[in-house]
Amino acid sequence: MQLQLTVLTLLLLALGVANAYQLEEVHDENEREAWLAGVFTPQPLKPAPWQTTTPTYPPIPTPPPRREPAPGNARVQVPGVGEVQGLAEFKRLRGRAIDAWLGVRYGQVGSGLGRFQQAKPVPYESFINATRQSENCAQFPELPRLQQAEARGENVDDCLTLNIYAPAAARELPVLVFVHGEMLFDGGAEEAQPDYLLEHDVVLVSINYRLAPFGFLTALSEELPGNVALSDLHLALEWVQRNIRYFGGAANQVTLMGQAGGATLAHALSLSTRTQHLFQQLILQSGTALNPYFIDEQPLNTLATFARLAHCPMMPGNLSPLYQCLSRLRSSQLVEAFQQLQQQQEPRGLSALGGFKLVVGDALGYLPEHPAALLASNNASMPTIMGAAKDASAFILSRFYEQIQQLQSGNLSDYINVVLRHVAPPQQHKLWHDWAIREIFTPEQQRFANARSVFQGLLELSNLILYRAPVIYSIRGSYRKTPAYLYTFDYRGEHHRFAHFGNPLPFGVDASLSDDSVYLFPYPAEASRLNPEDQSLARALCSMWVSFAQSGIPNPNGHMWPKASSEYGPFLRFTNNRTSILELDQHFGDGINVPNLYGQSSSGAVLTTTSTTTTTTTTTRRPYPYYTRIVYRPTPPAQQPQPQNPQEDPFVRIQEQRRQQWMREQRERERMDQERERQQREQLLREEEERKREQWQQAQQLLQEQQRREELEREQLLREQQQRELAARQQHEQQADHERSQEDREEEAREQQAREQQRREQLEREREQAPEHEREREQQTFEAAADGQPDPSAYPTYEEYVVAHQAWIQQQESLYNPQAYASAEEEESAPVESAPPHRDANAPQLFKFVRRQQQRLRF
Repeated sequence: MQLQLTVLTLLLLALGVANAYQLEEVHDENEREAWLAGVFTPQPLKPAPWQTTTPTYPPIPTPPPRREPAPGNARVQVPGVGEVQGLAEFKRLRGRAIDAWLGVRYGQVGSGLGRFQQAKPVPYESFINATRQSENCAQFPELPRLQQAEARGENVDDCLTLNIYAPAAARELPVLVFVHGEMLFDGGAEEAQPDYLLEHDVVLVSINYRLAPFGFLTALSEELPGNVALSDLHLALEWVQRNIRYFGGAANQVTLMGQAGGATLAHALSLSTRTQHLFQQLILQSGTALNPYFIDEQPLNTLATFARLAHCPMMPGNLSPLYQCLSRLRSSQLVEAFQQLQQQQEPRGLSALGGFKLVVGDALGYLPEHPAALLASNNASMPTIMGAAKDASAFILSRFYEQIQQLQSGNLSDYINVVLRHVAPPQQHKLWHDWAIREIFTPEQQRFANARSVFQGLLELSNLILYRAPVIYSIRGSYRKTPAYLYTFDYRGEHHRFAHFGNPLPFGVDASLSDDSVYLFPYPAEASRLNPEDQSLARALCSMWVSFAQSGIPNPNGHMWPKASSEYGPFLRFTNNRTSILELDQHFGDGINVPNLYGQSSSGAVLTTTSTTTTTTTTTRRPYPYYTRIVYRPTPPAQQPQPQNPQEDPFVRIQEQRRQQWMREQRERERMDQERERQQREQLLREEEERKREQWQQAQQLLQEQQRREELEREQLLREQQQRELAARQQHEQQADHERSQEDREEEAREQQAREQQRREQLEREREQAPEHEREREQQTFEAAADGQPDPSAYPTYEEYVVAHQAWIQQQESLYNPQAYASAEEEESAPVESAPPHRDANAPQLFKFVRRQQQRLRF
């Protein structure tokens, strides 16, 4: 009986919700009978098969203690957290009070190098003041604020907070968790305000997480792991799971919602086995994990460039000096270095940009493989709303618009290559180039290319590469298993998301990046005042998003927005059509099949139809028959009659049969999941062993290489030492030779001086022994020399010279000839003829005297 009453209650609820919106077309009278016969498959109510882990039917709720709002403040006692004081009646929306808890800390960031590492949960606090917004995480648009806060000694890194908005006295409401985004280096939780969404029964949570280098810089090591922003969101979602029930939310109805870069992070979390259990549904607005703009394929090059700009050393094989330098720098200095990195690297293209992107192979294990590989092996997909603004890439295209304008070329390939350099990884350039020539540009544009004629095609190419193709690739393998709802936002309202920047786009577009967020949150303030037409669109968009959070279906009637039956659609288009702002279209690629980048199987042929809006008219090729456009008008639910006997109602029997079938399928899925998990664990163990073995081999190779280098260095040092010693010995020997030569010269000089002294003394003695007339003549010679006139008598006659010379020769011969000695002795003993004694005996002395006098006269 209890089961029958529960089934009846669910039936009435389904019938009531199904009539919340009315269709302006006539349906077949036999549709109910066909549905009862099993031709149509009804959309399941909560809990859906993909949202539960145990086959419990129906669920038995366990409501938390009722929270009564206090005047002026909203106090909530949260076990393990503390007493959280928020703001009661923070706003009133349609006569209903909205409470807010602002700046609630969910994580604690370390100092120094801990700013780049995983945060820790916040310990228990007895009282938490959650009455004002916290500051955003460090980012270069707020650099002056950072510098002033550091000058006051404030901790600018303690920024991991979340904001919670809930209707007063809410209980077990679905939860929307918003991840802000755009470029992942700016923004904050303050962007998600409750003014529009909380007109409905839902709890809104927005998260602050670390940005730019603090959230993504990596060395693929434990000290600098990378993807820290994902770990922040992981920590916040765990906090929501534990505590959101005390703020009126349901932990088993959490929808993770992201915008642009935030959608990329949300999608990445859905692919990680570490976080899949923390939320049940996804809303991805203009972003997926396959967006090439947010995947850094060269993270170590990014780290090297960042280290250079931060003036930190980076040595291969030894990153300790880099870690020490990064830990010493202030956060404002690191933000300045990142700003310089952006300014220098952005003109070089996509592959040079980094520091704010996801990395594959991070040390925390969130992305062990490329997201495409994780998608191919992911069997835990969940219901998803996924789409993009019509010209979402216009904001990025504006960053290099001048390069396109300055390119004076008639070659279409030159223009395509400029775009590809900024939006696609290098290994995909040729594939996208050939595809664009074939699918986007006409033969006339190829023959007469210029910036003006090809720009619209370049914008379409960048839209497809960055936003539409990643959506198609993301659901290609999952739309058959879980519901996926596609949309494009073409609506051009009064406000653009980035209009407060002073029209940053130098060209006209319809809806650009994050323009759909203007109709979900009143942010920025310049875009918060909507005209009546924009208000109508905002109500429709919020109703669909909240309906999806409540039931997993964006609208109660599946014909209004059917789930995708292929990767191309059908999809819902938000337009400026005055007849209906909502149009159902069939090809998400605007009739163009995207190239197969990841080896996934694609859908079949494409049929040609025409789609018309107030802003553009596009002829496309579509794979499905065209659906009639349906006007979307909310109406109050109608009362449905209750069946007389629920047991005999065929609807109840069919529901019970399907419930039993679902339980059997659920058990089989659980068994298969367990088997798959076991295989994955074994695979991970094998991979871990292989990785350790490779690391050991690399370490051995590095050790051997290090030993070889050290041996070479020792040999080199020994050779240099020997060369220095040899040079020193040679220098010493040269110095000794020089000293010996110097001593020899000095000794010779002393001997020469002694001989000269002896000669002078001899001459002096000879002069004293000479006759008187000799001395007189010598005196006269000196006097004549003093007068400058030579003395003729000072020179010997020729006869005197000959006699003196012959006497000298005889004297020399007598010195070496013994016979001469004997004859000389005989001559001495023989009588000598009378001759002038002074002429014969003193001939040599006379000769010397004459020569001396000649020398004196010469000088």
